[in-house]
Amino acid sequence: MTSAFKGTDEEKLPILIVEDNFLNQKVAMVLIQRLGLKAKLVSNGKEAVDAVSTQKFSLILMDCHMPIMDGFEATVAIRKLESLTDNYTPIIAVTALAMGGDRERCIAAGMDDYIPKPIDKDLLKVKINHWMRSDVVYNSQKMRKKFLRPNSTMTVIDGKLLDLEELEEFYGPSQLAEIIDIYVTQTQDMLNKIRTQLFERNSRAVAGLAHELKASSASIGAKQIARACLYLEQTSCQQDWMEAEETVNSIQKSFDQLRGFIESSMAEKVQAE
Repeated sequence: MTSAFKGTDEEKLPILIVEDNFLNQKVAMVLIQRLGLKAKLVSNGKEAVDAVSTQKFSLILMDCHMPIMDGFEATVAIRKLESLTDNYTPIIAVTALAMGGDRERCIAAGMDDYIPKPIDKDLLKVKINHWMRSDVVYNSQKMRKKFLRPNSTMTVIDGKLLDLEELEEFYGPSQLAEIIDIYVTQTQDMLNKIRTQLFERNSRAVAGLAHELKASSASIGAKQIARACLYLEQTSCQQDWMEAEETVNSIQKSFDQLRGFIESSMAEKVQAE
């Protein structure tokens, strides 16, 4: 069968399917083969990490909920492994998103995109075609290196919303208070502007605002928001409006949590003084 995907030799590398359910394994393999592509199948996250350590793949279709090691843990492990070799493999989460917080966890763990179950053949083709583009992969890898360095103490992987002690040591108490105040005010203003541009379906404006918010969030160590903004930037450029709107809701939720954390931390500091 002739592949619908034409490109470099790198793009002809097999796709890694990570799925524990036997029927879902069969379905995924058939869909990939019908697209004229090759695939390797593993049954859990640990096998996926082992596979990536010994072989290169064009991309990974990662089930989220599996025994032994789930897709979130596997993605974190793969990203840490890749950071040692300067490789980067796009990871698409395959999930029903039935469990609360899955969307945020996908983004936070280092996944690049997601596709819902049951898998739609046409949507799968679009996603694969997008993530096999070398420029898309390069930009995603570059943004991850900038905003989500695996060995950083201020990374979403370790569960911290913000490392205020590290920020205070760097900026000083008075400057940090001013910087945080500006960030909180400007972030909510930008989120309001993003919602307006989303309503008007202005992809360029949404992407620009997402890019700006991504940079400011990264500068204070709000890595979860920065990663989500990168995802919003990508989805808006694809004009995937439903996904963009849900991503904005996720960013707002993360920002509300961060703002609450900042307020409580500042209040505790005042009381201690």
